[in-house]
Amino acid sequence: MEWKDLSMLAILESVRMELEPFGRLVGKLIRKRTLVVLLPLIGIFDCPIAFGQSSFTQSPSVSIGIAQGLSAYTNTNLNFGTVVSGAGTYSVAVTSASAGEVTIQGQWNTTVYVTLTPPASLTNGVNTIPYTPRAAFDNSADNPAASTEWIPPTGRQTGFRLRANHAGQSGQAFVYIFGSINVGSVPPGTYSGTYVVAVSYF
Repeated sequence: MEWKDLSMLAILESVRMELEPFGRLVGKLIRKRTLVVLLPLIGIFDCPIAFGQSSFTQSPSVSIGIAQGLSAYTNTNLNFGTVVSGAGTYSVAVTSASAGEVTIQGQWNTTVYVTLTPPASLTNGVNTIPYTPRAAFDNSADNPAASTEWIPPTGRQTGFRLRANHAGQSGQAFVYIFGSINVGSVPPGTYSGTYVVAVSYF
């Protein structure tokens, strides 16, 4: 085509006719490129499951059991009675009415831990009478004859369950304090000491 032989209208028409196929081609290319770009975006926003949930809320439950309060009290004190000075060894058995007894009470069937700290001697001022401690426990009944003895009773923690006298949620155990003294030639008077029975759940 020679441009000089055409009128201005013909030139414009020819230009339009020549460019139109190219314009359609460009348009197709642009549309295809646009689709390539947009498809991943559509995949992101229209299909969030492909990427997983970004946060979760959980509601775990919390619970705690409260055990019945622990208590211990002295039923009887260890009492060696009246002994003559220089009498030598004098003993009180676990089954004697003179033996000491401590009752432990708390949550039934719960394990308690008991630590014994006996005195090394009975004292009266500066005067002393050596004491050899012994102790036992029964966690099924108040029965000293069937009790289990601590060996040795000093510096040893023993655990057992509160299974005696089951009443509701309450249970008991019994600790028996006994032993012997060696009475030498000491001045008359009252000799005493303190036997510590420490009890805990844990």
